[in-house]
Amino acid sequence: MKQINQPIVISYIFIFLLALIWGVNFLFIKIAVLEISPVNNVFLRLILASTILYFYMRFTGNRLQLSINYLFFYFVIGALGNAIPFFLISTAEINIDAGIAGVLMSPMPLITLALSAIILRDEKINFLKSISFITAFLGLLILFGFENLNQLGGDNKIEFYSQIAALVGACSYALNAVISKLVPKINFISLATGVTIAATLLMLPFSIFYQPFWLESYSSPTVVSLLVQGIFATAIASLLFFKVIETRGPIFLSLINFLVPLIAYFSGVIFLGEIIRVNVLVSLSMILFALYLNHISNR
Repeated sequence: MKQINQPIVISYIFIFLLALIWGVNFLFIKIAVLEISPVNNVFLRLILASTILYFYMRFTGNRLQLSINYLFFYFVIGALGNAIPFFLISTAEINIDAGIAGVLMSPMPLITLALSAIILRDEKINFLKSISFITAFLGLLILFGFENLNQLGGDNKIEFYSQIAALVGACSYALNAVISKLVPKINFISLATGVTIAATLLMLPFSIFYQPFWLESYSSPTVVSLLVQGIFATAIASLLFFKVIETRGPIFLSLINFLVPLIAYFSGVIFLGEIIRVNVLVSLSMILFALYLNHISNR
């Protein structure tokens, strides 16, 4: 995708809006899964977003590419970038705070870097990047808690396993970022629409046969949270994401990783009354420092 210049102020506004939407979204996931299943939270979020993106695509005069090659990437990216991580994060937030789930997403760029170096061999791991990996890893150990690690396999480890599920979701995002580099040239609106529709189709059987969505109850807070997830965190966020990539490139977009975990953690504290934990603050500081080291190494 050819990079297009635009006023830097507008780019910063876009990236802040994207960080705000994604950061606060962990709060709305938490609200939804208190009442409905993770499967239906993901399915209803995706079907709403795919509907909006499809009509927006048609309004802008674009269309889906439906060759076998493009369909393959729609479903692979739809699974790794939407269906799987959305489900894992929703499942994790049944048992962990929304803020902690947001913090567990922060190592994603470092995981992406490592996978890109291994799979695509288009990244070089220098000294600063190596230090950033070690720092982030130690930060995750502090977040999980050494007591939980020492007693792994014992009784009542649901919170620890939920944290692992959220981290696996981050790994899924990272693998998706690597595979997305292999997608043939296509309009970003069509790509976002195709991927979201594919993810919706992947979740459809589970939401019909495993946990029928029409059998669950939906209170006003749940409906609002689903609307926010579908309209803002999926549809609008996808368009903002690709717009920033188009205008400023992926390195500029990486700045978002400093904002999302902070917004996610403190929005949970402010709006959901989640407890501020010292180990989480230490872990968050270490991971953000690791991201900073990786950012300056790229520069």
